[in-house]
Amino acid sequence: VDRGADLRWMSQYPHEAEICFGPLSGLQVIRTRVESSVLVIEVRLNVNMVSMTLEQVVSKRYKVVAGMCDNIMLEIDKSIKGDVWTTLCRQLNDDDGKIKIVIHELAEKQLSKIKARGAEDFNTDKVLLSEMQTALSVGSGVRLQRAA
Repeated sequence: VDRGADLRWMSQYPHEAEICFGPLSGLQVIRTRVESSVLVIEVRLNVNMVSMTLEQVVSKRYKVVAGMCDNIMLEIDKSIKGDVWTTLCRQLNDDDGKIKIVIHELAEKQLSKIKARGAEDFNTDKVLLSEMQTALSVGSGVRLQRAA
């Protein structure tokens, strides 16, 4: 954690002994002093363990969509167990509940396909919007309203 990667092998100026620190690292000033006409700043490498890792930052949007898909699936399961779907299945002579099983499986397949995408895909606004709309349409397609 307290060493950077040596870049001399690829540097245009290898005598400068450049190094590259890992992601989310910083330099913390320990103290400053003046020696002759030179300002000397003593620093140490600091990795903020509270900040998110790059992987966590990249996957933030994915987590939102994945959580949304999970919640939509819960809503679908609740909906198909409700009175409206039960009444409809009874009217269609589906006493075994096969219609409900098929609806559950189809919804789960669609939502799982969304969740199977790579986390980095969701950092594109177009993909994020498209997949969120798809998930919402899967959920709204299953919700039935009781006729007034």
